[in-house]
Amino acid sequence: MTPELITVFQTGNPIALALAKAALEPLKRARSVDFPYPCRTMEARMKRLALTTLLTLALGAYTPARSQGPYDKRADAHKDIQTALTEAQADGKLVLLDFGANWCLDCIVLSHLYEDETVRPFLDANFHVVNIDVGNWDKNLDVSQRYGSPIDGGIPALVILAGSGEVVASTKNGALADARTATAREVLDYLKRWVALKPTHAAH
Repeated sequence: MTPELITVFQTGNPIALALAKAALEPLKRARSVDFPYPCRTMEARMKRLALTTLLTLALGAYTPARSQGPYDKRADAHKDIQTALTEAQADGKLVLLDFGANWCLDCIVLSHLYEDETVRPFLDANFHVVNIDVGNWDKNLDVSQRYGSPIDGGIPALVILAGSGEVVASTKNGALADARTATAREVLDYLKRWVALKPTHAAH
């Protein structure tokens, strides 16, 4: 994982994001690359060098104050979850627990997919989102264990709760741990499937 790539996605700048996504596209199709692990072929090394160069140029053209990322290291996960459950009991929405970390490329990518114009309206209409920082696998592990240790399959890991606290769905199988290859449409499809699983007693 290159620092340049994480920084591009954290800035949220549309030009930098467009360049980053364009550069990532061939990497999605090149199975010789096991990004971010060490490249196995000369072709993979060249592609990674080209990607890093492009992203460095993108950052050079746009250098805002860096965001801290979507996961608040100071947040009280227990309190945030309880607040979201209380709101869900009142309005009938589901609670989406998003376990991740600001160093995790896939987590940053997923956070930007949430902002897609096709995803955000549906997400807001049906979910209360709680971002939970796992640090360097040393934070909020008790919260993860409480909900079946979904992070064992990698992060980002999502758990969907009804307002009662009942677990409706989970990506414990690592379904979104490679979110860098996901599309907004795929994320929206997951959300729709989870809403369809909502217990009838949780409907508002």
